[in-house]
Amino acid sequence: MDRKTMGRTTYRTGGHWLMLAAVPIAILAACNSQDLLNVKAPDRVPALLFDSPGQAALMVNSAAGDFECAFGSYVLVEGIISDELGDAQLGAAAWPYDRRDANTQPGGSYGTAPCTSSQTPGIYLPLSTARWDADNALTKLQAWTDQEVSGRDSLIAKAALYAGFSYSAMGMSMCQAAFDLGTPIDQPAMFAEAEKRFTIAIDEGKKAGTPDIVNAALVGRARVRLYQANLAGAAADAQLVPSGFVFDASAGSDDNRRYNRVYSATTQFGDYTVEAGARALTTEGVPDPRAAAALMTTRAADAKSAIWSPTKYTSDATPIPIARYEEAQLILAEAQGGSAAVNIVNALRDAVSLPHYSGATDAASITQLIINERQRALFVEGFRNYDIQRFKIPFNPPAGAPYPIKGGTYGNTTCLPLPDIEHFNNPNA
Repeated sequence: MDRKTMGRTTYRTGGHWLMLAAVPIAILAACNSQDLLNVKAPDRVPALLFDSPGQAALMVNSAAGDFECAFGSYVLVEGIISDELGDAQLGAAAWPYDRRDANTQPGGSYGTAPCTSSQTPGIYLPLSTARWDADNALTKLQAWTDQEVSGRDSLIAKAALYAGFSYSAMGMSMCQAAFDLGTPIDQPAMFAEAEKRFTIAIDEGKKAGTPDIVNAALVGRARVRLYQANLAGAAADAQLVPSGFVFDASAGSDDNRRYNRVYSATTQFGDYTVEAGARALTTEGVPDPRAAAALMTTRAADAKSAIWSPTKYTSDATPIPIARYEEAQLILAEAQGGSAAVNIVNALRDAVSLPHYSGATDAASITQLIINERQRALFVEGFRNYDIQRFKIPFNPPAGAPYPIKGGTYGNTTCLPLPDIEHFNNPNA
């Protein structure tokens, strides 16, 4: 909630000072002081406005805006935990991300911080807000009629889509989460909730004739089906996504909520840098442009680190992909395996002039191929941390190794536990 405060004038007794002090008193006396409590912030709207079918589009667009802000913060946090990005700032509250021991500190910033901080980004609160917005909009739209809401099908599809991506991101980042004061659920259950929303988005998007929503939902549903070990279902969705498709979280330099959070945290503010081990990823010995990083002139917040930034994000207005064709193809490769996976990977490499894969094709080798390709093709897009968890990729540095300069030792965080803020406010958590 925004608050406006009034300054206080200090004065001495005596005619001259008393007359000056009487000016604001007279002004206050001339108007109703109760009006001071009724000041309306220009960027806020009454909650009751969203009970009106006439405001359905505003409600859905608000949910999309909250998700985009939350998503940028999510990508940043997941990048730091997974060693795509490294700490370059002096705020101790954020060190658990880079130190990978945030899972031992449920009272930490991941549960309470907003989506607008490049130094100490939040994840649970922003994603929970976005999820509630989208689900609330979806519930109301399903209760209203076509006569009450123009374009209701497309609005239902859009609300369901952002709800699906919110559940998906929560499932990839949180070990548990609770929704609407309910009992906490685990990652597979969150992916199942995401799948339900994506299915609604696909069905309603087809009726409304909104192919971007349908294709984004197909990628999203393929993703969570893969994570639920439904390989056939994942492949069926992934192969429907057209070449070149991308669904972005928009970004802009006009407002902090709209910044590309990765760019702002690295190039703009110098709080984080591409981790040393992720700065020169190669494919078949050739530098991979999909995961390229460049040295910036930005002064690091800790006045020590060199600031490297992913070249895919060239400004604070560069959009961040939420779902795209390349991910769909990698899902298909993982689901099919064998020579089919190799052919898919080689086609993706052709698009960026990289050499073909020429290694072994046994199951373990293909899995490693998928891991490596995802690390590069989906660099700093929010996937690496959950890949570390599900593929059981070894930590580097390993858990227990000294955390340099700032103290402590590296932990083994992949997913984050239910934060204290949920325990404190949810009687069922």
